[in-house]
Amino acid sequence: MNQEKLLLPEPFHSLTGGIEKGAITNFYGPPGVGKTNLCILAALECIRRGGRVVYIDTEGGLSPERIKQIHSGEEDVLKNIILIEPKTFEEQGVVIKNLENQDFDMLVLDSSVALYRLKCADPTKETLEANKELSIQLSILSNIARKKNIPVLITAHTFRDWDTGENQIIGGDSIKYWSKSIIFIEHTGKMSERKATVVKHRSVPEGKSVKFEIVQEGIRPSGFRIF
Repeated sequence: MNQEKLLLPEPFHSLTGGIEKGAITNFYGPPGVGKTNLCILAALECIRRGGRVVYIDTEGGLSPERIKQIHSGEEDVLKNIILIEPKTFEEQGVVIKNLENQDFDMLVLDSSVALYRLKCADPTKETLEANKELSIQLSILSNIARKKNIPVLITAHTFRDWDTGENQIIGGDSIKYWSKSIIFIEHTGKMSERKATVVKHRSVPEGKSVKFEIVQEGIRPSGFRIF
């Protein structure tokens, strides 16, 4: 794990050059756009380099069968994934705080806001407390990334802002602040095709985008065909 970035297959390598160490990268978008697929690809790349991955799955979306489908080698990569499945937003916070002094090479939180969203279902004092707790959790994740010099990858959902018509990240300013790289993933209207757009990045211009397809082996550039 001595390289500065984790590489993802094309076209993501061309989009950002890889996932940075020492910072939080955030893939956000509506359900079913491939956020978990990207998390799996990044985790497998970390394992290929000899690393261990902590994968916090808050939605039950991580499929061992999908991992084996993407990973074509004989090595049992599942033994290098520490899977944690919190059931409440409070449990999520405890898990994150307990990871500060543990040894691993990458952390994935998929999704960072699913349990938070449930906590905010009742628009009362609970929402203020949940917002504060989310900010604390993200600050700890940022500290873990910097202290251990590892990539931290999170995913987030969207909601439609009816005033502007735009898709916004659930989690608001906290998740925007603590995420140093933010990539918006969306459907294009074509089957299996997605579009990834840079919303925030320390070295890539905002608005840069690529189109890709989700396939059995992971992802590939849109329009790529083998004849």
